[in-house]
Amino acid sequence: MYPLFTNMKYVFKKAYKYDKKIRLFLIVHIVCQILLPIISLVTTSGIVYMLTNNIDVIPYLYIVGGILLLSVILQITNAYVYNKYNWYSTFARTTIFMVEITNECITKDYETIEPKSGQKRLNQSLESVSSNWVGVEGMMKETPKFFINIIGLIVYTVVAIIFIPWILIVVFAMSALNIFLSNKANKYLKEIYPETSKLRREQYFLRSELIDPKYGKDIRMFKMKAWFLKIYHALMKKRINIESKVHLRFMLAGISNSIFLFIRDAIAYGLLIVMVIDGKIDVATFTFLLGIVFGFSSWVNGFTDAFNSLKRMNVDVNYYRKFVEYENVFNHEEGLPIEKLEKPISITFKDVTFAYPETDKVVLENFNLEVKAGEKLAVVGPNGSGKTTLIKLLTGLYRPTKGEILINGVNILEYNIDDYMSLFSVVFQDSEPLAFTILENVSARPTSKTDMDKFNDAVTKAGLKEKIESLPHKEYTYLTQHFDEEGISLSGGETQKLMLARALYKNAPILILDEPTSALDPLNEEKMYKAYDSFTKGNTSIFISHRLSSTRFCDRIIYIEDGTIKEVGTHKELMALNGKYKFIFDTQSQYYKESV
Repeated sequence: MYPLFTNMKYVFKKAYKYDKKIRLFLIVHIVCQILLPIISLVTTSGIVYMLTNNIDVIPYLYIVGGILLLSVILQITNAYVYNKYNWYSTFARTTIFMVEITNECITKDYETIEPKSGQKRLNQSLESVSSNWVGVEGMMKETPKFFINIIGLIVYTVVAIIFIPWILIVVFAMSALNIFLSNKANKYLKEIYPETSKLRREQYFLRSELIDPKYGKDIRMFKMKAWFLKIYHALMKKRINIESKVHLRFMLAGISNSIFLFIRDAIAYGLLIVMVIDGKIDVATFTFLLGIVFGFSSWVNGFTDAFNSLKRMNVDVNYYRKFVEYENVFNHEEGLPIEKLEKPISITFKDVTFAYPETDKVVLENFNLEVKAGEKLAVVGPNGSGKTTLIKLLTGLYRPTKGEILINGVNILEYNIDDYMSLFSVVFQDSEPLAFTILENVSARPTSKTDMDKFNDAVTKAGLKEKIESLPHKEYTYLTQHFDEEGISLSGGETQKLMLARALYKNAPILILDEPTSALDPLNEEKMYKAYDSFTKGNTSIFISHRLSSTRFCDRIIYIEDGTIKEVGTHKELMALNGKYKFIFDTQSQYYKESV
C-alpha cells in the first residue's frame, strides 16, 4: 500500500495528461482562497479602527473601496477557476482513470481477471472511480483544501505566536484529539473496507438481475420477486449497520471538536475583553485578534478535515493502483515472430497438469496430447472432464501449473501473448454478442474496416445469411436496444451462428469450436456438421461437443474423463472398442430414433 503523498503525486501526474491547465487552476484557487479571508479580516479591522479613532474618512474610503474591488475580483476569479478545476477533475477521472481501468480490464491476462481474487481487485478498483467524491476524483478535490488550510494555518500561526500565543495551546490540543479520533475512525474504515466492498458488489449484482430482461421471465414465472427483495433489503440493512459504526466514530471526532470550540471561544472572548478593558489593546486590535482566533481554528479544522478525507480517499486509490499495477503472467514483450510459423500448425500438450487459481482441485493431470498439423480433432467427455479447460490453456487464457504446451514444437510462452492469440479462431460455449451491429459483431472491428466479401462468406457458411437478409437494416442491424431502439435479440441458435461467423471471418490457422451447436435443432445441427469439413480446410481444428454424433466428421476423437484421455481413435474405432464412447453414443442416439 502506498502512502498518502505518494498517491497524491500519482493521481495529479495522471490528471495532468488530460489538461495541464489543471495545475494553473489549482494554484490560482489556492492563492485566492488564502487571500480572501485575510483581506476580509484586514478590511473589517481597518473600518473599526477608522470609526473609533476620528480618522479622516475620505482617504480610508478609497483604500477600503480598492480592497473591496480586489476582493470582488478575487472572488470572481476564484469562482471561475474552482468551477474549472472541479470540471477538469471529473473529466480527468472519466477520460484518464476510467479509460485506464477499462483498458486494463480487457488487456490484462485473463488468468489475473477471472478468478475470485481478480474479480475482487477489479470491483474494488472500480469503486475508486465510481463517483465525484471518492477515490481519485475525491483526492483531487480534497487536495486544494489540504494545501489551502495548511498555508493559512502557517500564516495565522505566525500572527498568533506574536500576539496571542496562549490560544495555540487550546487549538493544538483540540486538533490533536480530533486527529487521534479521526485516525481511529479511518483505521476502522480500512479494516471493514473488504466487507463493505463485498456488500456493494452483492447489491449491484441483485440490482442487475432484477432489471435485466434476460432474468425477468424466470423471476415472474417462479415468483422470485419477494425472495430477491428480501435478500436485497437484508444486504442494505447489514451495510447500514456497518457504515453507521463508521459514522459514529467520525461523529465522536466532531463532538470533541465542538467541545474544544466552546472552550476556545470562552477563553478568547474573556481574555480579549479583559485586555480591552485594561487598555492593553484597542477595539480595532480586538477585532483583528478575534478574527485571528476564529480564523486560526478554521484553518486547523479545515486542515484536519481535509487530511482525514484524503486518508479515506487514499484507501480507494491504493485499490485502484493495486489493480492497474498488478503484474501480467504471460509474455507481453517481444517474442518469437508468429508470422514465420509454418502452416498448418501442430499442437502438443506435454505432461500438462493444471488446477485453477485459488483451488486445490486438479483439472488436468500429466496430460499428453499431439494434434497433427491440419488435423480435425474432436474432444468429448462428460461435464467437468476438462474439455473447456484444455481450450483455455491452449489459447493462452491460463498457464499450465506444470508441463508445457508446444506450437510446432515451440513452447507457447516464447511468444508475445497478444500475437499468439491471433493464431486462433474460437467459438466459446458461453460467448455473448456485443451491442453493436451484426456486421461489427462478425468482423470484430468498425464498419469502415470490415471486408464485406469475407463477411458475406462467413455468414453464408455459418447459416446466418437468410436471417440477415430478412432484416430491414440487414447486416447494419444492431443487436439489443442499447444503442438503437430498432435493435433485435437473436435466438440461442442464431447467436451460435453469429459466433461461428465471427470465427470464420477471422480465419486463423487454428479453429476451435466449443459446443458450437448446443442451441441448434437437430436439422440445423446436421447442416452445420456437413459444412464443418469446408470450414476446416487448411486449418488445424478442435471440436468440443457433448453430442457425439458430431464427432463422425473428425479425423480423430479423444474421450476425456477426470482430466485424462481414456479413449482415442476414429468414430469407427471407438465404436468397435465398445467402451464409454460407444455407450454414450448409443445412449444419445436413441433419443433421435422414432418410437415404434
